[in-house]
Amino acid sequence: MSVLICVFVVLTVAAMVRIAAGFGFALVAVPPLALLLDPVSAVVVAATLAVPLNLWVMARDRAHVDRRGASLLVVCTLAGVPFGLWALNVLSESTLLTLIAASVVAGTLLVWRRVRVPGGMVAVAGMSALSGASFAATAIDGPILVAGLQGSRLADLAPRVQRATLAVAFSATSVATLVGFVFGGQLTPEVGGLVLSGAPALLIGTFIGERLFRRLDAELFRRTILVLLLVSSVSVVTRVVTA
Repeated sequence: MSVLICVFVVLTVAAMVRIAAGFGFALVAVPPLALLLDPVSAVVVAATLAVPLNLWVMARDRAHVDRRGASLLVVCTLAGVPFGLWALNVLSESTLLTLIAASVVAGTLLVWRRVRVPGGMVAVAGMSALSGASFAATAIDGPILVAGLQGSRLADLAPRVQRATLAVAFSATSVATLVGFVFGGQLTPEVGGLVLSGAPALLIGTFIGERLFRRLDAELFRRTILVLLLVSSVSVVTRVVTA
């Protein structure tokens, strides 16, 4: 019961961050879930619950989508998904945990330093493919894709347009990954129970996140996310080292 309560709290906070910031659900959720569960279950639970969140944002902001940018992101992110699913199926738990730790640290640094990957839309395409692979393997994709966008014309889009455009790519990636989990046998009864128990947390986090998005002090919120990410980074790296 204590594990379920902790999972519920983690997913609520992660959903709130995802809705308010436009990314960060798995980056906030996966490290503590990996401490509470085994690494594969942590990835599958986070990636599965990301599906309704992404679809909600996409449906809510569909009128604001930059269609040309979204088309490129979807094609390239989907190209990376099979590689991530392959890694999830073949890597040992210790190696997967190390990969999660590396993804969390890299994601935290990308958000903290506001990294801009040069190269325009070519860089966006490459980072999108990497984002798709990362999501399927670790459920973490947002910071990679956001960093790729920063050196392109997509960085000049209004915040709501960026959020809507990213949501299209995240929705495609998460749905494709979920299909991969079905065929790969990762959706076990235990994972299904965790997903069902975590569903109400998404509703609560979404409710809070939508209100934060409208009243957001962007810089203060960014600093708050960084604190969460730093705590997550330290916790998962500590587990890797002690293991």
